[in-house]
Amino acid sequence: MSGVLERPDELGRIAAALDAAGRGDGKVVVIEGEAGIGKSRLVAEARAMAKERGFVRMQATGDEVESAMAWGVVRQLIERSIARYAGETRAAIIAGPTGRAIEALDKATPDAGDAEVARTMHALWWVAVDLASPRPLLITIDDAQWSDPPSLRFLSYLSKRVADLPIALVVATRPPPDRLGPLAELTVARHVERLLPRPLTRDGIAVLIAERGGCEAATQVVDAVLAASGGNPFLAESLLDELTVLDRPTTDAATAATVRGLGASAVSRTLLSRLSPTALALAKTVAVLGARTDIWAAGSVAGLPESALAAAVDELVAAHVVTVESTQKLLSFVHPVIRDSVASTLGPVDQATLHGRAAETLWAARASADRIAAHLVQAPAGTLAAAVAIFTEAATLCATAGDVDKAIDYLNRAIEAEPGNAELQSLLGKLLLRNGDPRTARRYLLAAADATTGRERAELLGTAAAATSAVDGPSAAAAELMHALDDWADDKSARLALDARLGIVRSYLPSERKRASQHLHGFADLPGDTPDERILLALLAQCGRYEVTPSAEVRRTAERALRRGALLKDSVGQADPLVGWLLAMMSLIAADGVVPARDEIAGAQDWVRRHGSPIEFAMVANVSDFLAWRCGDLPAVEADADGVLAAVASEDLTPQVVAIRATAVTFSAYAALERGDLAGAQTMLAEYDESSRNAPRVIAAMWLEATRARIALELDDPVTALEHAYRLRDDMVGADVDPPAVPWRTPAALAQLRLGDEAAARELANDQLELSRRWGAASDLGAALRLMAKVDVGQGARRVETLTEAVAVLERSPARLELARALVDLGEAYRVVGRRTDARETLNRGGELAAGCGAVVLRNRVAEVLQALGDRPRAIVAPGQDSLTASERRVAGLAVTGRSNRDIAQELFVSPKTVENHLGRIYVKLGITGRRELGRALA
Repeated sequence: MSGVLERPDELGRIAAALDAAGRGDGKVVVIEGEAGIGKSRLVAEARAMAKERGFVRMQATGDEVESAMAWGVVRQLIERSIARYAGETRAAIIAGPTGRAIEALDKATPDAGDAEVARTMHALWWVAVDLASPRPLLITIDDAQWSDPPSLRFLSYLSKRVADLPIALVVATRPPPDRLGPLAELTVARHVERLLPRPLTRDGIAVLIAERGGCEAATQVVDAVLAASGGNPFLAESLLDELTVLDRPTTDAATAATVRGLGASAVSRTLLSRLSPTALALAKTVAVLGARTDIWAAGSVAGLPESALAAAVDELVAAHVVTVESTQKLLSFVHPVIRDSVASTLGPVDQATLHGRAAETLWAARASADRIAAHLVQAPAGTLAAAVAIFTEAATLCATAGDVDKAIDYLNRAIEAEPGNAELQSLLGKLLLRNGDPRTARRYLLAAADATTGRERAELLGTAAAATSAVDGPSAAAAELMHALDDWADDKSARLALDARLGIVRSYLPSERKRASQHLHGFADLPGDTPDERILLALLAQCGRYEVTPSAEVRRTAERALRRGALLKDSVGQADPLVGWLLAMMSLIAADGVVPARDEIAGAQDWVRRHGSPIEFAMVANVSDFLAWRCGDLPAVEADADGVLAAVASEDLTPQVVAIRATAVTFSAYAALERGDLAGAQTMLAEYDESSRNAPRVIAAMWLEATRARIALELDDPVTALEHAYRLRDDMVGADVDPPAVPWRTPAALAQLRLGDEAAARELANDQLELSRRWGAASDLGAALRLMAKVDVGQGARRVETLTEAVAVLERSPARLELARALVDLGEAYRVVGRRTDARETLNRGGELAAGCGAVVLRNRVAEVLQALGDRPRAIVAPGQDSLTASERRVAGLAVTGRSNRDIAQELFVSPKTVENHLGRIYVKLGITGRRELGRALA
């Protein structure tokens, strides 16, 4: 009873969190306090309340020893859930998302990076979502301070994503010692309900004693117990247990002296002193092996025969030292305080000896490498002959799970035994680079490179250059790579790995742009048969785009780089090829290579749906968004942008995430402006600026300046528009890029026109036209011609001629919205010169195209002009459908195909609740009652 004494507020807040989760409003509760304060009892009460409410329940307990084992707490959650089932039910669970998540936990590859960890996190999140689908779910973690780092990161990941799920997450922990890391972040996060149980008051101690003894205690005894325990419930109960053993009544005032003589710290030692040597030896072994220790393994490490083992277990259970999990015969301490007391009786030699025996026992039982290494690292040197192999495999397991610190510890131990092992040096160097220590990483990588040849050596030198870039800057890295290439004597195919790395490093250096171009043009004839060739071709395509090489040539290069999905397959789980895929795709789309780009995006989307993480989904969706923008498909632009922002809403603001969000906001605001939602576009930019105030500055944010200029023009503020346009120009000059697809000159020319400087406007438009003619892509050339006509004030006949050319060029392009704009401009020009019939015909076609693109502003403009001509424009889109947002239209389209809410959620990387909410709004807007009527309403 002591754990719930004087805890009405805590219990009430836990109950409220469970009730909210039951309604689909997920909650996170952190119970933080010192050992013995009653956290575990509150967790037990949470589980009892959840059981009464019909919740599915998952639980795990952190353990100091298991904290070195990757995914230890997550495995407890999953394995305990599976253990409740057998036969076909268990097989079905293993065959579903849970089994795939376990497979992801077991997958260990030396070069796995953060992307692989992110995929695993997302797979685990779906396990929680599925478990919560039939009934609300409670997940409890006790002693979270001893959870392994990957599991803690998952808890943090999950906590940010339960808001619209029927999930309650309850985490009990001691105060994090340094307020750093995922546990510390969880305890102070704004979305977390934090409970801080206080010590029992004097009245609480009095009630505790009375409940245990059946009568009221002497005042002096109550005061003594309060003083000795500090109000800590566990320590108070331990003192009372000791008084029972000593047969000292709490009703006798003289017992207070006994309490004062005992003191809280002596209670556990007194308890242990009453154990037999055999039982104490077993307790010490369990303290070393960790929570949920197999009885037979504990007996083997302790050196106890089976008969003595059974008696020792019975004695420890009777003395309230350990408990036995009956189904699996696992031993755990009744309370961490008792474990701490047992562990304190072990000297350094005893600890090392027991850890050594534990390592030997686990090795013989073929346990996982990280489980063995957790003991081997604390065992005497020479305990196992296979130590290097064990540490290496354990490091790989930890690195794959994202626990890079522990992986580095294990590799350092392995290298102590084999200091010249190039494989170990290579792996350690890569992990040190990933962990933010490039200086040390470089030393190990170069040492490994000196001991290897061929492609392996080239890759190590390339990775070492990445470390150099982090320490001394990309210029130093480029010089290092050029020196390595000058001295290269191995086979030429291996050399390409260095060439590819040099190209990537130089892509960040405007000062190296010309030399990079000369270098990359030497690979123009590569067929794209290997990953290195494909990266080099992708970089060459980007280079051609920036240098305004003829678009047809850039398109051919990009297609060879992509090689019909080959570059995408190269990129799975690796950084450089993924960069190459993105660069090749942007170049291909900018060169109007719409058909192959659609095929590539479809393949990428299919892979991401099955294996990807939210960030990977967002990266592919941003490429899809660029394609939709290029083609003028505004609903797709808006839907893709919304999908990106929803997918990364809970992600940490790393430079990659900030760049993803900046790109999505650029597209989303553009679509909003085309719909006439000026306030919406302003709000999007303001929200981005606020959320990114302390985020890293990224190149993708420069494109927002074009959007800001467009908004200023809509507000009739040409001065501000010009400032933003020139800021974009300066940023682009600084990055040494000026692709026609990002025309800073367009808003600048329009701003100058409004300011009355027609000469400046014409000069800017003419520069844009010359640039676009050199580039040759029909989309950009047609847009430039339209701009030229717009600034050609007072020249009616010449405007008609220029716009006629623009329309003819755009007819050959995929840019349907740009064609609609040119048609509308031409129709208006016809009206000005008195060609009313031509005006009507051209405007009607432009209006139809605008409607098909979802361009509300342009469509309304057509209606106004036609009305001025005496025509009545017809409605083109049904009002009900027109009221749907882009995201709602996308969900509705997927629902019509028969996909379930869960399938749609997986495809769009949102929660099933989000899909449910979308469908609810769709039904109301369309005036229907459910899915059966959806197909008809959308027809």
